[in-house]
Amino acid sequence: MPDDDSTRSWEAVAEDWVRHADENDYHNALLLPLTVGLAGDVRGLDVLDLGCGEGGYGRVLARRGGTVVGVDSSPSLVAVAQQRASEAGIAVQYFCANATALTPIASASFDVVVAAMLLMNVDDYPAAVAESWRVLRPGGRLVMSITHPCFSAPVSKWVDTEYFAVDRYFDRVMREDYITAQFRKPVLRRHRPLEDFMRPLLQRGFVLHSFDEPDGTKPDTQKTPRMARLQRIPYFLLMSWAKPR
Repeated sequence: MPDDDSTRSWEAVAEDWVRHADENDYHNALLLPLTVGLAGDVRGLDVLDLGCGEGGYGRVLARRGGTVVGVDSSPSLVAVAQQRASEAGIAVQYFCANATALTPIASASFDVVVAAMLLMNVDDYPAAVAESWRVLRPGGRLVMSITHPCFSAPVSKWVDTEYFAVDRYFDRVMREDYITAQFRKPVLRRHRPLEDFMRPLLQRGFVLHSFDEPDGTKPDTQKTPRMARLQRIPYFLLMSWAKPR
């Protein structure tokens, strides 16, 4: 297991995370379909599911015709992903590695890297961007989703459901936080302003192709009552970046 704070944090909540991913409406009704849709037609393409977790994204991408490799730094989550892919009869290869050091993966070996709800929590974000660039072929794409940094500052919350207050936006901090009340242990969350996400990608040479702040109205999200809040505050941010040929 990679030895860093983030890995130890997520390994400790692996069981709770699997349950959360199975049941969470934001994940299943919003983020997964939008992210997979942003990845586009993956038939015949080599796809890296970076920070694969329990493997839900990778299984969908494999069903859509991609040749998928899943990577996560948590051995427990990799084991769950392997088991679920096997039970579903889906061919996905898995590695245990950190997004900041993808040593098992050769350079220029993927057409698409999907980093779903991962990059805001890595120890070294610029290193993760550099590794994504390295493993992508020229013309390849990085598809990423993160919590929206403009609304996940250290001091940010709904005030009596009337308005959403944000403060300390420029504080670059790490804190322990419970994802939900059902989690038995906290995880490490990191906050950085939006410019800190954009700058390493632009400096590396990525070209921005898509920038989406989902408002909870698509694809089928009206079926879940929590989505109404997303029409006022974007909790999530999805982007697609291309590595030039």
